Amino acid sequence: MKKQKLEEWAEILLSTAMAKCGNLDDAEDLTQEALLSYYTYKAKGKAVDNDMAFLQAVLTKKYYDLLRRKYRFPTVVIDENAPMTDENDFVGAILRREQAEEIRREVAFLAQSCRVIIAGHYFHGKSVKTLSEELNLPQGTIKSRLDFGRKQLKKGLETMENKKCYTENSYIPQYLRVRNSGVCGLGGEPTSLADDSDLLAQNLLILAYEKPLSISDLSRAIGVASAYVEPMVDKLVSGELMKRMGDGKIYTDFVLYHKDDFTKYIKEQEDFVEKHGDAYCQAAKAAVAALRETAFYSLRLERYMLIRMADAGLWRALEDSRAPQIFPQRPNGGSWIAFGTVYPNGYDSAQTRQGKDEYSFSGQRCTSLDRYLESGRIALYNYETSLYPCPKYDGFGFHTPQETEIAMLKLFYLIKKGIKSETVDFDHRIIQGIPLLEERGFLTMEGGRPELSIPCLSPSEEKQFWDICQKASASFALQIKQPLGKYVASRRKQIPGHLKSVPDQKLTMPYEPNVMMFVFQAIRQGIHPRDLGYPCPETFMVMDPEIR
Repeated sequence: MKKQKLEEWAEILLSTAMAKCGNLDDAEDLTQEALLSYYTYKAKGKAVDNDMAFLQAVLTKKYYDLLRRKYRFPTVVIDENAPMTDENDFVGAILRREQAEEIRREVAFLAQSCRVIIAGHYFHGKSVKTLSEELNLPQGTIKSRLDFGRKQLKKGLETMENKKCYTENSYIPQYLRVRNSGVCGLGGEPTSLADDSDLLAQNLLILAYEKPLSISDLSRAIGVASAYVEPMVDKLVSGELMKRMGDGKIYTDFVLYHKDDFTKYIKEQEDFVEKHGDAYCQAAKAAVAALRETAFYSLRLERYMLIRMADAGLWRALEDSRAPQIFPQRPNGGSWIAFGTVYPNGYDSAQTRQGKDEYSFSGQRCTSLDRYLESGRIALYNYETSLYPCPKYDGFGFHTPQETEIAMLKLFYLIKKGIKSETVDFDHRIIQGIPLLEERGFLTMEGGRPELSIPCLSPSEEKQFWDICQKASASFALQIKQPLGKYVASRRKQIPGHLKSVPDQKLTMPYEPNVMMFVFQAIRQGIHPRDLGYPCPETFMVMDPEIR
C-alpha cells in the first residue's frame, strides 16, 4: 500500500475519531485499532469492496466498545421488540461530557495559525485540500500545522490533568501601574495601553515578563481563549510595550518592579539622607530666598521648587556615572521609556514607600498645547507626591491623566482669559468637574466665578523660575555626587536575561534615596511648612498670551 494513501486514510479516520470522542489520545488509539483491523482482515486474504467504508465501520464499532468499557454502559435488551436507544443521541450525550469540553477548551488556547486549521479539519470535516484552498496555504503547511496542533492539544490536556494549567493570575489578577519617562504619545501611550481598568493587558504583561511565552502559553496561563488574547497582544506589541521574537513568542519589553523593591533599602536610604541632608537644605534655603525676591512668589510655587530641585539634583548627581538615557521614537508621536510596578490583589499602593514618613513620588510631567485659541504656548507642570494625598484625577470621566490635564489646561486658559466655555469647542466633562477642582485646590469660587489657585507664570517668569531651580539643583548635585554614586553602585534591580532595553537609570531607580526624603528634611528644618492650610496640588501653569 502506498504511504500517501495510508496517510490520507489516517487523517480522515483521526478526524472522525476526534469528532466522536473529543479526546486526542482516544482518537489516536481508535485510528490505530481501525487500521490494524483492516490489515489483519486483508492479511487473511479477504476482499474489501470499499476500503474507507470498511475502516469507518470498524472505527465506529471500536468507538462504541470504548464507550462501554469507559463508562460501563452494558448492552441490555429486555424485550426483543423494544426500541433501542438512538446511538446518535447516545454519542451526542458523551460528546457533551467533560472530555469533549476539555478538548474544545484546549483548541481555544491554540494560536490562530493552528486553531483555524484544527477546528476546520476536525470540527467541520474539511479536507487538507479544502483548507489549503481556503487559506491559500500549501498542503504541506496545512499538514505541518495539523501535526503541530495535535501535539499542542496533547500537551495541553496532559498539563490540565497534572493541574498545572491556569496560573493564579487567571482568578486572582495582579495590578500593574505602567509609567514612563519622556514624552507620551498623542493617545496617552504608554499608560493608555494598559490603563487602570484593563486587567487583561496588565496581567498579560506580568505573565510575559520573566520569560518569553507563546500565545497558547499566555492563553492557558490567564484562562482566556487565544482569539481574545491575540488582539490585545497585537496592541501591546504595536504599542512597543511587548516584543515578538523570531519563533513567535512574546515578552514584556520594560522593567517591572514589585512593592518590595521600594522598601528593600528604605532604612539605608533614610540613613543616607540624614547624613547628606544638609547639602540639600543649604541649597534649598538659598533657592527659597531667591524665589521670594521675585514678583511671582507663592508658597505653592515654593513647594514645587523644593520638589524639583531635589528631583533634578539627584538625577544630575548620577549623570556622569552611567550611560545617557536615550528615549526611542515611539508610535503616535511618543518618545518614552516605560517602567511599571506590580501590586498584588488588594494591596494598598499608598503604603509602597512608608518609612519615617510616607515617600510616594511620581516624576515631573508636563502637558502643553501650542496655539490654543488666541494663545501661543500654554503648559501644565505637575508632580504627584505624599505631600498632596488627594486623588488628583479621579472622578472627571477621562481615561488617562494626560486627557484630564489637557482638559484642565484648556479650562484654566479660558478662566484666565475670561472666555465662556460654551463659545468654544470644548470637552464639558471638565466643567462638570469644577467642584472637584475646587475641592482639590486647583480653583476657588469668587462671586460664583472660578479663579485659579495654582500659580500661573508668563514665559519670562517661567525662565526665571527654572534658573533658580537649576542653580539650586546643581549646587546640591555637586555636594552629593561622590557618596550617591558609591551608594547606588551596589544596588541594582535584577532583570530577566532576555531583556536588553532597560537603561541603567531604571535599574537603580527604586533603590536610590527618595526625592521626598530630602523634601521632608527641609520641612523638619523649618525651611518650608508641611501644612499650608489649604490643598496644594504640586502643579503650576505657564501661559504665553501672544501667538508668535
